[in-house]
Amino acid sequence: MNALTNFWLRGAALHLWQATLFGLAIALVIALLPGPARLRHFAGCLALLRFLLPAGLLAPLIGFLQWAAPGGAWLPARLSSLWLPPFIVSGNAGETPSATVLHLPDAGLLATIWAIGAVLLLGAGMIRLVRGLQAVKRGQIPFSATHRERLGVLAGRAGIRPGKVTGYYVPSSGWLGVVGLFRSRVIVPEGLFSTLEDREVDSVLLHELMHVKRHDNLLRLCQSGVVAIFWFHPLVWWLDRRLRWESERACDEGVLRLTGASRVYASGLFKAMRFALGLNLPGVSGMSRLRLQSRIQAVLNHQNRKDSPVKLTITASALVALFGLATLVASTPAASDGTAAPAAPGSKVFNISELDQIPMARVQAPPVYPAELRKAGMCGEAIVGFVVDEQGNVGDVRVVPPKDPKDARKMKMGDVEITLINDERFDQAAMEAVRQWKFTPGKKDGKPVKVLLSVPIVFTFKD
Repeated sequence: MNALTNFWLRGAALHLWQATLFGLAIALVIALLPGPARLRHFAGCLALLRFLLPAGLLAPLIGFLQWAAPGGAWLPARLSSLWLPPFIVSGNAGETPSATVLHLPDAGLLATIWAIGAVLLLGAGMIRLVRGLQAVKRGQIPFSATHRERLGVLAGRAGIRPGKVTGYYVPSSGWLGVVGLFRSRVIVPEGLFSTLEDREVDSVLLHELMHVKRHDNLLRLCQSGVVAIFWFHPLVWWLDRRLRWESERACDEGVLRLTGASRVYASGLFKAMRFALGLNLPGVSGMSRLRLQSRIQAVLNHQNRKDSPVKLTITASALVALFGLATLVASTPAASDGTAAPAAPGSKVFNISELDQIPMARVQAPPVYPAELRKAGMCGEAIVGFVVDEQGNVGDVRVVPPKDPKDARKMKMGDVEITLINDERFDQAAMEAVRQWKFTPGKKDGKPVKVLLSVPIVFTFKD
């Protein structure tokens, strides 16, 4: 694995960590936030969006953060200096020392497993969606004139332009819901309307029209895509399920705001559940039995009072501010912690997060294992910070001191654990080798620039 792959793996892990922290904070907000369900749904959408967009992409979108990501660089945030893969120097007493770069053989395997999981999940979702829509299309019958007129009146009442929604009956073994992203079809099982009173029919149709007004099909399709990409992350699955629940609650609240008839709606909801198959297709809003008892209790206990626009605006703004604050914290370049050499006088030395193209090693002379330490069977580590200039040459080489020089670090080499000590002789050997290294220079706005890099050099023995 080369330095670039190592860099992006670290960046991906860092992004997942930042997105997970933000997602957990939003999960707490969703659990504790009172008020309309649409605000909790909005918060959940922000959490999923944070998984999709790394901080390095988000920072340039916020005007006052331009300094945090100069030039709109889309490299992972908080990687102020590039750590090359550990350089392993190995040899036995009496042998000529050899050197190699430590690879991460599992990285390719992990990427393959992720890709297989994502493709399988996306493929399975698309197959289910296509089959479900084909089944609906084969059995659908347009609404009668009476129901067509009723649907049009209710659509206007819900604030949906005429002609955007059509209605169809499907066999009684079908399902109740809405299909379509831009021209929606309300799908109603045959026989449902005959079991409902007129006001109950209105409330059930209004519920489906609320899904159309909120563009829930498009949102659910996007949710399914995020779940497929981050299929390994339990928080993403939880957010997806919670968003589906909150979208149903938001539609319930929308119906009650229009009708104010909580008992009528609860009755219609309960009767309609006989036709709900619990269908879960990407990009489709279907009547769901999910937490039915809680939904009906919430409907019966609903107090039909007008939501304050000021309160809604303040809450939504606070959620957006939380999203922006998380981006700000994640995007701010880390302060120098001594892991790389300081800037050389006379010209700017760039952090890796500021570059358009990172440096790549061309020549890496192996360090010489100090003879006396090799004979004594001692293993060690030196972390070397340096600057790669505009020509790809190495300068300003120095050793990064450990936090506690007395501590020895443990390291796994295959099945064997070795102890790495700190010794000035290891430091000198490492610096002498690094001074001979050559790189392709890093670039900013298409021009070569000076860049901070760091590399751990490990001195150990062959098995």
